[in-house]
Amino acid sequence: MKMKNVFVVNTSLILLLLAACSALKPTSTQSAPTAEALPVTGVQYHFVTNKLLIPTTQAQTQAFALNLDGNAQNQTDNKFGELLTLLTSAAPGLQVQSTVDQAVNGGQLVSLQVVKADDLQNDPSVSWSIFEGQRTQSAPKFDGTDQLMLDPNAPASSPIVGSLTNGHFTGGPGTARIQLYLLGQPVEVDLIGVRLEADLSAKGCTNGKLGGALTVDEFRSKLLPAIVVGLNQVIKTDPTVAAPLLQTLDTDHNGIISIQEIENNPVLIVAGSPDLDLLDASGKFNPGQDGVKDSYSMGLGFTCVPAKFTAPGD
Repeated sequence: MKMKNVFVVNTSLILLLLAACSALKPTSTQSAPTAEALPVTGVQYHFVTNKLLIPTTQAQTQAFALNLDGNAQNQTDNKFGELLTLLTSAAPGLQVQSTVDQAVNGGQLVSLQVVKADDLQNDPSVSWSIFEGQRTQSAPKFDGTDQLMLDPNAPASSPIVGSLTNGHFTGGPGTARIQLYLLGQPVEVDLIGVRLEADLSAKGCTNGKLGGALTVDEFRSKLLPAIVVGLNQVIKTDPTVAAPLLQTLDTDHNGIISIQEIENNPVLIVAGSPDLDLLDASGKFNPGQDGVKDSYSMGLGFTCVPAKFTAPGD
C-alpha cells in the first residue's frame, strides 16, 4: 500500500540513509563454497556466551560485519545493524543493548559453544558448534562453574568448520539457530551462511563476530514482528522515546507502529530490504547463482567463557 502521508525526518537520518545506500554492492557471482571436512581428532572445549553485542551504531555495524556471500572483493554485510542504527538514530533513547544484557546476565538467553580442536593456538581443522541452552533458575556466574544444559527441543546446528592461527579462529559457512532479546522481546531466528571469527583460548573467547543471514520469510515472520512489538511496548512505557518514534514511523497517526509502516518508511526501506543472494532457484544454499536477493545479513559481537554441560560427542 502506498503512503498517503508526508512527514519530516531529521538530517542525521538522511545522512545515515545515504550511507546505507552507498554500502550496497552488486550481486556476487561467487560459486557455492566447498564444504570442509569436520576434524577427525581433537578435544571438545565448552563455553557459554557471557556478552552478546547488538549493533546500534555505524561503527558497530561495520565492526561486527563479515563477508557472508564470499564475494571476491571481501565486502562485509550487516543489514541488521543498518536497520537498528537507523532506528536508534530516530529515537536515541531506545535501550537495545541493555535488554540483551539483562537476558544474558539473568539466564534467560543461554548460548552454548563447543569448539573441537587439537591445539587452541594453531590448528588447520577446527569445528565450532552453537547450541541453544535451557534457561537457568538463577543468574549464571560466568566463572567456569556454571552447570548448564542444552535445550533438547532446539534444532541441531551444523558445525562451523575453520582453522585457528595464533589463537584466532576463522570459519564458515554453517547454520545456527540463535536467540535474541530485541527491545525486551525474545525471538529465535535460523541463520544460513553462518561465519564466525574470534580470538580463542582455554579461558574463553574475545573479539567474537558472528555473521549469518535470514531468509526473507524468516525476517518478515520472526525478526520484524519482534521489533515492531518491542517498539510499541516502548511507546506505551516511555513517553520521551515514544515522541520521536511516532513522529518518524507512525504515518497514519494512530499511536501504533505497524509492520507495514516499518517496511514502507522511506528512511528504513533500504536497511529493510534483502541484500544477499545466498539461495539458488531450488532454495539450496548456493551464493550468487540466480541474481535474486533473498536474504538479510546479520552481524553480532560476542565473548564467551568456560562452562560445564554435556554436548554431542562428549
